[in-house]
Amino acid sequence: MSTLEQALILKTAPSGESFVSIHALSAERGLFHCLKRIAKSTKKPSPKPDLFDTAELQLEASKSGNGTLFVKDYRLHRSRGNIGSSYNSLLNACQYAGMLVRNGTHLPDTGALFTLAERTCDAFDSGKAPQIVLLKGLYLLLQTEGFPIREDWLPRLDGISRGLARELIQNTISETPTKASLEGCEALTEDLYRWLQRETDVMLP
Repeated sequence: MSTLEQALILKTAPSGESFVSIHALSAERGLFHCLKRIAKSTKKPSPKPDLFDTAELQLEASKSGNGTLFVKDYRLHRSRGNIGSSYNSLLNACQYAGMLVRNGTHLPDTGALFTLAERTCDAFDSGKAPQIVLLKGLYLLLQTEGFPIREDWLPRLDGISRGLARELIQNTISETPTKASLEGCEALTEDLYRWLQRETDVMLP
């Protein structure tokens, strides 16, 4: 019996000679892992899963009963290939995806998680400053999942850093942020990672 999942592709890697390993996120299933066979024939090419795609996956459980899921059909809904055109965008987007892959199974609200992840990947794809997209995406992710980021992390920042954090998170991301804003944003993300290590069991990407 097969099922259909509209999912966001977060990680792909070769698995042996015949398969590609996929970590994906859907609103119904949450984070899951599956395998897709690599087509050997060129007569009927099969779409290749790419990072940050949103696609409809037809999934079928292994007949061996070991819980492995196989992709029987892959239908692309949205490609976000613009992320890969910039190393900086790809680096920051992969950090965000890595956070989801490492922690997605422990985050309970899968519907809200999927919506937020798609929106964040859209922002990366739009060409907006990836450092700011990452910080804002992580903040909203942690807030949505119930971590006391506004109540505990923000108040611990000094006044200037706290003001910058609120500006970057609450406002629309500028198309032309200043160098000082980008440097401050990167420092805030590093501080947020340190807070997560101290105060939570979240695994960093």
